[in-house]
Amino acid sequence: MSDFTNTSEYEEQFDPRLYLETYFHLGSGSLGDDFLKFVLGNFNKTLKSGAVTGSTLIDIGTAPSIYQLLSVCEKFDDITVTWHTKRELQELQKWLKNEPDAFDWSSVVKHVCEIEGNSIDQKEKVEKLKGRIKQVLMCDVSKSNPLAPHEAPKADCLVTTVCLEAACRSYDSYGTALKNLSNLLKPKGHLLMAGDLGANYYEVGPNKVFSLPVNETFLKKVISESGYEIIQLVSFGKPEDADFANSDFEGFYFVHAQKK
Repeated sequence: MSDFTNTSEYEEQFDPRLYLETYFHLGSGSLGDDFLKFVLGNFNKTLKSGAVTGSTLIDIGTAPSIYQLLSVCEKFDDITVTWHTKRELQELQKWLKNEPDAFDWSSVVKHVCEIEGNSIDQKEKVEKLKGRIKQVLMCDVSKSNPLAPHEAPKADCLVTTVCLEAACRSYDSYGTALKNLSNLLKPKGHLLMAGDLGANYYEVGPNKVFSLPVNETFLKKVISESGYEIIQLVSFGKPEDADFANSDFEGFYFVHAQKK
């Protein structure tokens, strides 16, 4: 087995639109409700604290999701978004181009506007984000330059959510991916990460999509050994009364780290 998920296999198992419909209608009662509230809340708090500064940001494994960029677009005016499969890219482009069958992110956008407490309305928030997305590039975290063949200037900040657990088939390759990502960062650049704890899979329709089960002990070790200093690591445990059959996750994590 490869240390990294095979692209064609992943594309066959992962239907990006069905993934969005299953997990990203906030308030639908899916496990995505807890995840979104946890992750979006932590992005908001971290960015509002002033601890993360700069102008250039690269999001690793963006497509088909944009929730993780709704707060960062208030701080960064030069955002690069990335994709790994053509199906993910197609779903992202529908949203970027305002196509009528694009996924409806309104429940998530509304929530972010509320927790940010600013006067901007949902339409303005979406247009601000779209205006700050300057590039859409292919990404492969197994490569020393994950954006190859594109040579991007070093970024002030990287964001990656629910990406490395899907891309990496072993704990060693997870560390390799983090080191590869550091090649995209300026010295003292920031890394914001979020994902699931303890998940071996999540369901997208009839398919069980692979996830590398990580825990806090592993994350602290691998992030530190990959050239970053952890500023903050927070977690949220799965509620005891939670009954979600479409994943065996144990909780969620959010990390703010800085390249040494």
